[in-house]
Amino acid sequence: MTTIQRDQHPAGSTLRVSVVCFRWNGIALETIVTGDGDLPGTLPDHDETLEETATRIIARLFDQPAAYIEQLYTFSHTENNGRQTLVTYLALFQPGSVGVLPWQPLAELAALTHRDATVLEYASARLRAKLEYTSIAFHLMPACFTLAELQRAFESILGEQLDKRNFRRRMTTSSMLTETGEKRREGPHRPAALYRFSGTRDRASYLTPMTTQSQEPQP
Repeated sequence: MTTIQRDQHPAGSTLRVSVVCFRWNGIALETIVTGDGDLPGTLPDHDETLEETATRIIARLFDQPAAYIEQLYTFSHTENNGRQTLVTYLALFQPGSVGVLPWQPLAELAALTHRDATVLEYASARLRAKLEYTSIAFHLMPACFTLAELQRAFESILGEQLDKRNFRRRMTTSSMLTETGEKRREGPHRPAALYRFSGTRDRASYLTPMTTQSQEPQP
């Protein structure tokens, strides 16, 4: 008779959840780190899902939920004869979001550990890539914005300048924007039209499987 042995976790094996938070401040992309210079993270409780752990981390830092959150990547490495599995999440916040930790521009961050630097770069790359085929950028914008502000957000994330005419044509023909009918003056120039995101659901949702809590009732 064959005896089936239960799998056992190796000694020192840990599972940790970490969240990369991004906010666009109108000029540059920002993130937050703890007082120890680490990305926010914690160990999951035994009775919660990893997504619930990520939500708990955010609730500990902010009075309001993130505008957008998705699982980023799972990293695994050995350390001091033990193995640590790090499940990371990407969370986006609108410009006015504030919490218990100060926002810091990415370019001004102090040196992070190799692990956290890798996670942050992966999150930045994911955000840059999704600008091309989803409406994820709108989670970083205020409720109403000008095309110039939207272009500055794209440029600060991509790290490159975009052709103004091509960008405006792409945005206004994308069916993702609705003109509010209002205008706002930007410096000495004539007032610029204000827009808002026209979608009720982000186009990136088909890339991120819906959880049981977020599933919509079927007609």
